[in-house]
Amino acid sequence: MTGLDLLLARLAEDDVRLTAAGDVLRYDAPAGVLTPRLLDELRAHKPALLARLSGVVDEAPASAQQEAMLAAVAQAGRPQVWNVPTRIGLRGKLDVTALGTALAELTARHESLRCRFVSDSDGRYRQQVLPPKPCPLSVDDLRDLPEPSDRDEQICRSLADTPFDLAVSTEPVCRLLRLADQEWALMLVLHHISVDGWALNVVLTELAELYRAAATGGPSRLKPPGAQATGYARWLEQHRDPVREARAIEFWRARFAQVPFGLVVRADRPRPERPSGDGGTARLTVPATTRAAVEAFARRRDTTPFAVAAATLGAYLTGTAGGTVVLSVSYANRERAEFESLVSCTRLGVGLAVTVDGRESFGELVDRTTVEIRTVLDNPVPMTEVLRALRESGRTDVPAGLSYGIAFQNFQPAALDFPDLVSTVRDVAAAAARVELVFGIVPCADPAEGYQAWLEYSADRWDPASADAVLAGYVRALNELAAEPARLSRG
Repeated sequence: MTGLDLLLARLAEDDVRLTAAGDVLRYDAPAGVLTPRLLDELRAHKPALLARLSGVVDEAPASAQQEAMLAAVAQAGRPQVWNVPTRIGLRGKLDVTALGTALAELTARHESLRCRFVSDSDGRYRQQVLPPKPCPLSVDDLRDLPEPSDRDEQICRSLADTPFDLAVSTEPVCRLLRLADQEWALMLVLHHISVDGWALNVVLTELAELYRAAATGGPSRLKPPGAQATGYARWLEQHRDPVREARAIEFWRARFAQVPFGLVVRADRPRPERPSGDGGTARLTVPATTRAAVEAFARRRDTTPFAVAAATLGAYLTGTAGGTVVLSVSYANRERAEFESLVSCTRLGVGLAVTVDGRESFGELVDRTTVEIRTVLDNPVPMTEVLRALRESGRTDVPAGLSYGIAFQNFQPAALDFPDLVSTVRDVAAAAARVELVFGIVPCADPAEGYQAWLEYSADRWDPASADAVLAGYVRALNELAAEPARLSRG
C-alpha cells in the first residue's frame, strides 16, 4: 500500500470523512481525532487526497518527456500542432457497436489515453489517471450528400485542428463517418503526449485486435501492457543520476561550443519576430528506385538509411556554399523490453549537427554524419537543455529551439487486420507547424512502393506551392546523391 492508502485506511478507522469542493479539502471527524500531527499529514497529502476524491485512480510525476511536451504546448502558437490525427478507412460490413467497444477497451488498457496534467504547489506537473469510461463514438452518415463532396475531409481536418485541453483529459477524439453502404472512415485523434510513432503503431494494432474480439465474441489475444505511463515516469525518477546528467550536458555544451546556429533557409518571406504557428504539410511519394538506392548506399557504407537521409538534408539545406545545420531528431528512448508495449511518448528531441564541406564526397559526409548520430545515441540529452547550457555559458547567438528537423521512421507501419474489412491508414495533419521545416520519411510496408515523404512547414515563411517545391527538391537530392555519391564534391 502507498502512504496515501495507509492514511485513508487510518482515516476510515477513525471515522474521519473527507469531501472536496474545488481545491478545498473539508473533513468531518469525532472530537479529539484531528490532532496537529494528523492535520499536518492532511495538508501534506492535500493534492493527492483531492485527486482521489475527484475520481483519480492513480497519480505520478510527469515524466521528463511529458514535461517537455507540456512546455512545448504552452509555447506553441497553435497547440493543435501536437495532435496525432489518424484516418482509418474501413471497407466492408462494419459492426459499429463492436468498434465502440474496442475503443473503450483500448482506453481502459492504457492510462495515457485517460489522464490529465495538473501542476503542484512547486509548479511541477503531475499526471492523474482517470477511471475508464465508454469512448463516445459519434457517427455521421454522409451517404446522401451530393457528388462530389469533400464533407468527410472537412470533418477530419476540423477534428485534426482542434486542440486538447490537457488539464481536462487526454481522452481520444473519435468520430465515425459513413461514406457509403459499406465504406467508412474512423477519425481517431490522440495527443502527442500520449503517443509517439512507436506507440501509435501499438494503438492501431491493438484496436484491430480488440475489434476482432468484440465482433466475434471471442477473447482478446492481447497480453496486458508491459508498462503504463505512470510506472514509466516513476522508473525514470528512480533511475535518475543527476551527476551523469550534468556530465552529459557538459559534454554536449563543449561539443556545440563552436557550432553555428545561424543558418536561414531561403523562403518566400523573412523570418517573423514571433512565429504564428500557422503551417501546412506537403506530401510526396518517393519512388521505389530512390528507396533502393538509399538502402543500397547505406549497406555499402555500413550505416543506416537515416544517416543517408540526414546527410542529404544537410547538403540540401546548406546549398552549394556548404556550412552547418543543426537538425532536431527524435530518439525513441525505449530502453527495456517491457516498454515496447508502452503507450506514451518516450521520445527525446535531440540535436544532430551536419556540417557540409564542399571538398568531400557524399560518402565522406555520410560517414561523418554516421559518427555524429552514434555519438548522439550514446549520449542522449534533450536539445533544449543543451541550448540552455550554451546560453548560460555566455553565447548570445543560440536560439531557444531549433528551426529544422528530420523524422525518419525506422520501423514498418502497423498492418491492421480488421476481420471482414479492408483497412487503410493515413495521417491528417493540423494546419500548424512546430518549427520552420520538418522533413519526414516513412517506409511503405512493401519496398516496391518506396517511401512516403512529408514536409511540415511554417506558413509564416512558405506558401504551399513553395513548400511542395522544397520537398520535391529534397527528394530529388536524395535520389541523386544516393545514386551518384561523388556528386557532392565541389572542390
